Order: sequence, then structure tokens, then C-alpha cells
Amino acid sequence: MSTHTNEDLEDKISLTDGFAKYYPLLVVCLGSLGNFFSVMVFFGTKLRNQSSSYYLSSLAISDTLFLLIQLMPMLSKTGISGLYHMPGFCQFFVYLTQICSFISVWLVVVFTSERFIAVRYPLHRSVICTVYRAKIVLCILITFALIVHIPYLVISTPNSTVLENNSTTTECSLNFSWYELYKWLNYADVIMNMLIPFFLIVIFNSMICQSVCRLARIRRTMTLHPSRRRQSTSQNSQHTSQIKVTEMLLVVSTVFLCLNLPSYVFRVWMVWDNTSTKYKTIQVIANQMYNTHFGINFVLYCVSGQNFRRALVELWNKGRYSNKRLRETQVTTGEHYLL
Repeated sequence: MSTHTNEDLEDKISLTDGFAKYYPLLVVCLGSLGNFFSVMVFFGTKLRNQSSSYYLSSLAISDTLFLLIQLMPMLSKTGISGLYHMPGFCQFFVYLTQICSFISVWLVVVFTSERFIAVRYPLHRSVICTVYRAKIVLCILITFALIVHIPYLVISTPNSTVLENNSTTTECSLNFSWYELYKWLNYADVIMNMLIPFFLIVIFNSMICQSVCRLARIRRTMTLHPSRRRQSTSQNSQHTSQIKVTEMLLVVSTVFLCLNLPSYVFRVWMVWDNTSTKYKTIQVIANQMYNTHFGINFVLYCVSGQNFRRALVELWNKGRYSNKRLRETQVTTGEHYLL
């Protein structure tokens, strides 16, 4: 009986280690590629005229930086690059990781609040939800993130670690001389990056859903009256486009909450019980769920965003047409030189 229990435990540990080893690499590669295509679609098509495209493009860039930083420790373990564990670079990468995490969270809050304004107060949408205001909000958000995360430059440092074969290596980890500061920063991070955004997103999404349902009832009522049918037809395209964008952003913000919540719950749990290891498997899964949200948005855009899919097809056709014209030009030029 004991033998079977030990074998099951070893199989569970090996499965967890394999998941923790290969899944992050898959998320980094596919997520970064998807974020790159997202930026191309938002800036390379007619979607660039929408303020939400600036928020989502910034989100894709921030998420990509976060994923690439997660790649650095993997490279050091394979011996390709030990840059992550070097003095100066260790502190900078931890600082940049926190900045990207903060910006990604609050960009979700910002575009959710913008959708709330666009749906709840449509007459003010053309004044408030503009590209110019989006650029101002982005500048303020990035500047604020750069300033408030300066303490993260001192809480990490390269430390010597003894391995199982009694050899020593240098790893970027916590600077224990600043442990009290780290603890308070952890509390602040949970409040700023989870609790406040969580409640704001839930409140905004609830009001958005309520407004979308109310608008749908109004549209159905207007189409039932012949005298209002012409007016409703002229406004149908604009309302439909806004609802499609709103639905896509609702999916993005909801998935964000679902993937982030388990990780932050375990972070709070570890503060209260940092010696417990019986939930290690669940904690690993929660952490990978957290990392997944930095690379899954492209899939969500394709699944839930009809306008995004159309823009993606448009960009693809534009690229094929440009390549075709380039080949025809090269063939024509070659024939000219032959003559």
C-alpha cells in the first residue's frame, strides 16, 4: 500500500515538474506571436482609428515584455544566457516585470471603463472616447507605473544557492535585508493589482451588460414600429459595431479575472502559511494560469471579436496582394533587363 502511494506521489511530482517546465515556454512563444499579430491588426487596419485599439495594442506590447522576461530564467537554466541573474540586470528585470504586470491590469480596467462610458452614455462617446485622450491616459499610466515601482529595484538581488549536488549557483531572488519592505509591497500589489481592479471590472461589466440588454430591448421596440424602422435602420450599423466591440472586451476582462484570481489567492495564502507545501501542485497551476493571461488575448479577439476577425482577414489579404504585386514587379523588371 505504501509502495503504491509513493509511486503515485512521484508520478504526480514528475507531471507537475514537466508541466512547469514546458508549458511556460509554450505560452511565451505562442503568446508573443499572438500579441505581435494583435498589434499588427490594431495599427495596420482601420481599427487604428478607434481609441480602444490603442489600449489593446499597449496591452499586447506590455504582455509581450512580461512573457519575454519570463523567458530569461529559462535561458539561464539551459546555459544559453545568465543575464537574468547578473547584478543590475536582476533588479531591472524584476522592476520591469512588476511594471508590465501593473500596466496590463490597469489597461483592462481602463478599456472596460471606456466601454462603460460608450454604452451607458453614447452621446458623450465621441468626446470622451477619442484617440487623443487614449494617448494621454497611456502616458499617465506608464509614468505612474515607472515611479511607484521604484522600490522593486532594491528588494531583489543575485544570491548564491546550493544545488542538490552540493554545487553553488547564483540566482536572482529576494534580498532578505529588505524583507519587511517586500512584505508590504506584496500587500500593496494584491490591493492595487487585484482587489481594486477586480471590484471595478465586476461593477463596470455588470453595468455594461445591463446597458446592452436595455439597448437591445429598445432596438427591438423601434423595429416593431414602421415609422421608426427607417431611423433604426440608419443607426443599426453603428450600434451593432459598438456592441460587437463591447462583447469582445467583456470576454477579455472576464477571462482576465478568472486567470488572475487563483494566483493572487495563493499569494495571500502563502503570506499566512509560507511553510505549507501540500498545495504545491495547485499553486503551480495557479501561477501558470496567471502567466497564460499575458498570451491568450489574441485567441480571445479571434473567438469573440467579429470586427477583429474581419480586420485580420483584411490585413492578410493586403499582405498577399502586396507580395503578389512585388513578384509581378520583379518579373517585369527582369524581362526589361533581358530585352
